[in-house]
Amino acid sequence: MPYALEKAKQEIADLLAKATGTEVLDSKSAPPNVDADLAVPIFPIAKQRGVNPAALAQELADGLDLEGTLLAAVTATGGFVNFKLADDAFTRGVFADFAQRGADYGGSAEGAGRTVVVDFSSPNIAKPFSVGHLRSTVIGQALVNLHEFLGFKVVGDNHIGDWGTQFGKLLYAFEVWGDREKVAQEPIRELLALYVRFHEEAQDNPAMEDEARAWFRRLEEGDEKARELWEWFREVSWTEFQRVYDLLGVRFDEVLGESFYNDQLDDVVDEAFDKGLAEWSELAPRTAVGDGPEESASAEPERVAIIPLAEHGIETPLLVRKSDGTSLYATRDLATIKYRVEHWAPEAILYVVGGEQRLYFQQLFQAAELLGYGAQCEHVPFGLIRLPKGRMSTRKGRVIFLEDVLDEAISRAEAVLEDRELSDDEKATIARMVGIGAVKWADLSQTRTKDVLFDWDKMLNLQGDSAPYLQYAYVRTLSMLRKAPEGLGEADPDLLGEPSEVELVKALARFPEAVAAAVQGRFPHLVATYLIALARDFSSFYNQVPVLQAETPELVAARLELCRMTAQVIRRGLGLLGIECPEHM
Repeated sequence: MPYALEKAKQEIADLLAKATGTEVLDSKSAPPNVDADLAVPIFPIAKQRGVNPAALAQELADGLDLEGTLLAAVTATGGFVNFKLADDAFTRGVFADFAQRGADYGGSAEGAGRTVVVDFSSPNIAKPFSVGHLRSTVIGQALVNLHEFLGFKVVGDNHIGDWGTQFGKLLYAFEVWGDREKVAQEPIRELLALYVRFHEEAQDNPAMEDEARAWFRRLEEGDEKARELWEWFREVSWTEFQRVYDLLGVRFDEVLGESFYNDQLDDVVDEAFDKGLAEWSELAPRTAVGDGPEESASAEPERVAIIPLAEHGIETPLLVRKSDGTSLYATRDLATIKYRVEHWAPEAILYVVGGEQRLYFQQLFQAAELLGYGAQCEHVPFGLIRLPKGRMSTRKGRVIFLEDVLDEAISRAEAVLEDRELSDDEKATIARMVGIGAVKWADLSQTRTKDVLFDWDKMLNLQGDSAPYLQYAYVRTLSMLRKAPEGLGEADPDLLGEPSEVELVKALARFPEAVAAAVQGRFPHLVATYLIALARDFSSFYNQVPVLQAETPELVAARLELCRMTAQVIRRGLGLLGIECPEHM
């Protein structure tokens, strides 16, 4: 059964289709200056008929019969036909939706029988889990949650960077300068220091780059020493990463990593040659050869295997093998696509990766299509988190550790809770929910495509339109529900006619629409924006009508049910963004 708002929109579509004899555009929220709830632009129909849009809108509004619908009135403004919902019938419909859907209100079975792979987070082993990784991690988890809520089978895959030339650099650096005790004590920070030192030293000694490539070749060939060190780096790094994931409440269905596909790479390259897609080419001196954004420079031409893509509108070819036989990032990504299609048969594979990789993914997806892998791949780009002095850079050591940001957020939340009458355990739990929630909200509440300038105060905001504001609204509703007298009976929606009550009902009705739009556009911030609007409508309701002191027990029951429904939606909406709600604050 459709939700009440969906049903009202369908009624509008049916009425206008019958009146015009043609399909019309979907109804949208009416402009603020129009006394209506929904509006439909009829400009395309007017243009097709060669008539004045305002005149056509008025003609349609005058001729529509709303009897038996969730609609109370229809008017015309300019080229729009505007509809006002029938408050009583619509409120009953929303209450019925909550009763029927229960805890799943807002979700649907749209994705039933459909699989989606979400590739997200993907930190590099032996490199810091910096604040720059936050965006992929929290956006990706939110997309996993949202798709699952709409019934999709979701495979969340953390495609960790545990293979590539950078490991040759690290193996060389550890062999020359490494100290096992120091790495064991502070794995990521010490490995980062080695990585940074390599790049500093290599500027004056370019021969080190050849040494690094030799070490990576040894790793790909299964050299015992290279393999042992690499496995150790991977183990200690993942331990550090898991601590951050636990703090963030992030989970994965798979953590295969690039190394998982090492024995499948030759098949991919051979297949490209067999199908006449790949060829050998002399690559001019370059800044990068396609093995990630921090691949080193070379002053000499190199013979590489490429997949030309110019015929498909992409001038830059995709590089799939180096002259020394070692693999590239793209080789491993092609093998990953092939594996995912063969094992999970996804409808779509979403790559939650920074927008600076846009060209690379165009190349990768085109190559995968030419190879016949049959995957619907989609890049879900996001802006960078930049420092005041420019973008982050691992090789230059210019990073902010994400764990430091999370610890600081929790500390700030603890300071706010210091004087509250709560146990130490309660304070610790709430501080974690509030602090981590604030950090996630700082990212998820804005359009993912925008760059973010890192600012401690904005990142850790506990005031204004923030997660703590919503968490507090949730706690306030629970407080009223706990104080409810017994024996109130079933809530009667027909008793709710005050303007603030009606507006809150309409706000609750928009939740399914916000979730669906967030999934369709891959924009989690649409849920965040919706929740802030809902909380404001709830605040107006709370301030304008008494709840526990309402005139009759029946009205108390009806208003308390509105509070319960609001609490449910806030909790569910924040949960879809990966943000927990405390029971007390």
